[in-house]
Amino acid sequence: MADQTMSIVWIGAGTGLTINRIRTLTGASTILTDLLALSNADKLNTWEGALVVNSFPAPVNAAYPGLQQVANLVFLCADGSTAQMRLPAPKLSIMLADGVTVDPAAIVTLVADCIGNLESPTGSLAVSFLSGRLNNV
Repeated sequence: MADQTMSIVWIGAGTGLTINRIRTLTGASTILTDLLALSNADKLNTWEGALVVNSFPAPVNAAYPGLQQVANLVFLCADGSTAQMRLPAPKLSIMLADGVTVDPAAIVTLVADCIGNLESPTGSLAVSFLSGRLNNV
């Protein structure tokens, strides 16, 4: 069973809002900091216990400004299951030359913060990063 769940409402420069949830063992604050550094979107509000509202969000209008473009990040967990995390409006700098595949070397801090903390739906902890790919939702 997960010890912590953080929900994030994202706002994009292009359009609308989206929400995602991160399930962790010890909390997702460092993971959220990493996601914000890698995204053109900004958090509108988050909650992991108490609701935290960002009164002045500042999303960036860049290559993937809309919340319809997400980098789907997949982690292998100890029991063989996978944990998936969506990064809305990813920065172009984290992509390989194809503009679709996430470059693992560009997200090392995020990966390090997820290993041993991010949980799959089974409650198993992430042990390695498998892949990242740009998708339209």
